[in-house]
Amino acid sequence: MKSNYNIWIAESYSCQNDIIQLLKNSNLSPCLTIFCSHSQQRPELKICADHFFEQPRVEDSAQWLLEQCQAHSIDLLFCGKHSHFIEQCREDFRRHHIQIVTGAMNADSHDNINNKFLFGQICESLNLPNIPALKVTQVNELKQSIHQYQNQYSAICAKPVYGVYGEGFVQLRDDVSYFQKFQTATVCNTQQFIDAYAQLEPPIEYLIMPFLQGQECSVDIACSKGKILALVTRIKFQFYQECYLEHPCHPICEILVEHFQCDGLINIQFKQDDQGVWHILEINPRPAGGFAYTQHTGINLIAELIAEKLSLNLEQPNPTNIIQVLTTIQSIKMDSSH
Repeated sequence: MKSNYNIWIAESYSCQNDIIQLLKNSNLSPCLTIFCSHSQQRPELKICADHFFEQPRVEDSAQWLLEQCQAHSIDLLFCGKHSHFIEQCREDFRRHHIQIVTGAMNADSHDNINNKFLFGQICESLNLPNIPALKVTQVNELKQSIHQYQNQYSAICAKPVYGVYGEGFVQLRDDVSYFQKFQTATVCNTQQFIDAYAQLEPPIEYLIMPFLQGQECSVDIACSKGKILALVTRIKFQFYQECYLEHPCHPICEILVEHFQCDGLINIQFKQDDQGVWHILEINPRPAGGFAYTQHTGINLIAELIAEKLSLNLEQPNPTNIIQVLTTIQSIKMDSSH
């Protein structure tokens, strides 16, 4: 068995530094040499990784990453952003004995997760608590869907069929001014949204859905080949977050991870309705920006994943079920050469 492994952490969202730091702070650190890359110059990554490279934008980076992994004898490539573009080259990496971690095991699973309308239909077929949705592709469909759901539900919302969670999402209300959109990004006058959508060329596929007004939670999960290794649920409050090792959404997560063959460090979003019933919002086949808060429970999710993939022995402290985490911003002094 090898005593040292080269791993590559490719571009992620805001948590790439956290991924590296959590691996460095684990007992796996002496066994790992960490390479990382980003499409922008990121001084904080240069500081914490063993080797930093500037990569092409993620959509164009698969071949570049393959060449770099070959050149540096990489054992495992972790993809944290738009990983479906890298997934298309899984067989090429496999031929060179490079494990890749993209959040799912194949392109079909990525398609089923990333298409939020299809994802909802699959959840419904599994008898899981999804949220009903109408897909619209042009303005007349949008008007009809809004009218239909306004008659069925007390509140409605809209979100894109494709995209990162939160981007493009908006609650639709008839009783707010047009200016409200500039004061509260997630609330919009219904007619204003229709008018704006009518100007799109070409139109974006959107979902019209009931708006659930209960609590929201975010489940961060380390999983391998459709099996959960460890998971922690986070609930956000105004100034802090709470992390739970036990939560009612966890049995649903087990079904979702297995069905969609999730593989990596992923995030599943849920929200409660007025009766307190949890409903599935979506799976993000990538680490969430705030996943590192979960470390304070004693669970190191990224270390759990890497230990499983490389057959390493991970030492963890005894975990704590419910903890509160105060979220803060850390400053990093930049070297004058950066």
